[in-house]
Amino acid sequence: MATIEIPNEEDYQRIIQVADTFGIEYSLGKLEQIAELSREGWIVVPQEEENFKSISGYSFEVDSSRLSYSSASEKVGKELGINYQNTSKDSLGRDFVGNNNWEESLRLVQSLGVKATNLKEEFDYLHLIYLGSQNKIKVYDVSGKRVDSKLCEKLLMDSIKVQAPWRGNWIDADYKVEKNGLKVHSNHLFDKEGNITDFKSEVLDGNTLREDKQIDVIDYLTKNHTSQGHVSVKVKSGSFYFWSPGKDNNSVARFDAGSYWAVLVCNGYPQGRYANLGVRAAKLRG
Repeated sequence: MATIEIPNEEDYQRIIQVADTFGIEYSLGKLEQIAELSREGWIVVPQEEENFKSISGYSFEVDSSRLSYSSASEKVGKELGINYQNTSKDSLGRDFVGNNNWEESLRLVQSLGVKATNLKEEFDYLHLIYLGSQNKIKVYDVSGKRVDSKLCEKLLMDSIKVQAPWRGNWIDADYKVEKNGLKVHSNHLFDKEGNITDFKSEVLDGNTLREDKQIDVIDYLTKNHTSQGHVSVKVKSGSFYFWSPGKDNNSVARFDAGSYWAVLVCNGYPQGRYANLGVRAAKLRG
């Protein structure tokens, strides 16, 4: 049986079609789930409710904290040969795993049977808790318990407020220049060696802001965003930084905030390892 390494989505579809046509037995070498992650306390993001409509187009559960060290992450680390340890705290004092690059972080959550948030999901989560902080919508966790407005406010500020400590999280969004323009790749799947075996590819929305700018982050969350969760060209100016998608075929997204800045980075260096940069896990409902 051959193991197929997939370089891009077009080749993925072509190889599978050829293999199926000629009855070739193949394996995509997908990284299988290694351990189970507890989803206690995770927040439910609905597909649509009064005053809220997700841009992802589906309902999902999301961890309000970045992934922290546990027996499950330890098991994954031993299997993959990667050191997953708590290296920092968020603004609510919760520990999280850092010092891992973009690929290592996405492989961790995949090995736990969940996924890293893509930009649409991260946007939906932030939009939801903003509305919850304003009492414009009721936010619930997976047990059905309501998340009160004060906690929603703290969770939102953890992602967007200029305050110590430095904290951030990788986003499952990778930018590539292809023949029909700049694309955003998301929903990546990896094999055991860290090779990408599958992903979703979309041409970047034409309304995406293509220059670095300080923006009004609430205007971004409530009005001037694209269908992919990027900042719209119509966004108001403010104090929150936006670094536009890179064209170097080596750029990924992340949210960062610290004592001197808060930023949505779409030209991040995927090989970087930072103690204060973790990953947020999510899981589709249904």
